[in-house]
Amino acid sequence: MLNKQPLAPESAIPAYTVEDNDPTESTINTALSLDANSDDKMRDSVIGGAAIAGGVAGLAVCGPALGLVGAVGAGALATQSNKAGDVARASGEFVVAAGDRAKKIDEEYHIVDKTKSATKNALQSAKKFDEKHHVVDKTKSATKSALQSAKKFDEKHHVVDKTKSATKSALQ
Repeated sequence: MLNKQPLAPESAIPAYTVEDNDPTESTINTALSLDANSDDKMRDSVIGGAAIAGGVAGLAVCGPALGLVGAVGAGALATQSNKAGDVARASGEFVVAAGDRAKKIDEEYHIVDKTKSATKNALQSAKKFDEKHHVVDKTKSATKSALQSAKKFDEKHHVVDKTKSATKSALQ
């Protein structure tokens, strides 16, 4: 049987403890299920991780709107004391663990610093190349010329008007 116990007086999220080993009850084995001394930061990290996992899943399935809904839903679900809450917390713990592992790898190999440095060098090289070869100016000029040519072609051959007319006829 599960009993709610507040983590702290100001906490809105209860912790759950298992009084007996009834296999039909959901056993919560995460940061949210610890006793009243559980680490609030860890609990928040797990909920945040669940929100990230839900958001990424929603984004991958249906785009940004469902991504936001998935993030909010998974974060809220992680506070529940049922099987779905267990799954949400497990996904949150996975995201937290992956983030911790990424930090350790970065500390060892300095990937973020190396990436920043490489990006800075690439941008400086591109800027020098542009200063020498005037790529941006040439691209602007070519684009302007192409648009003017397209406009002149349309004025001579009335392509836009013919397309509008054909579309209108097809829709009737």
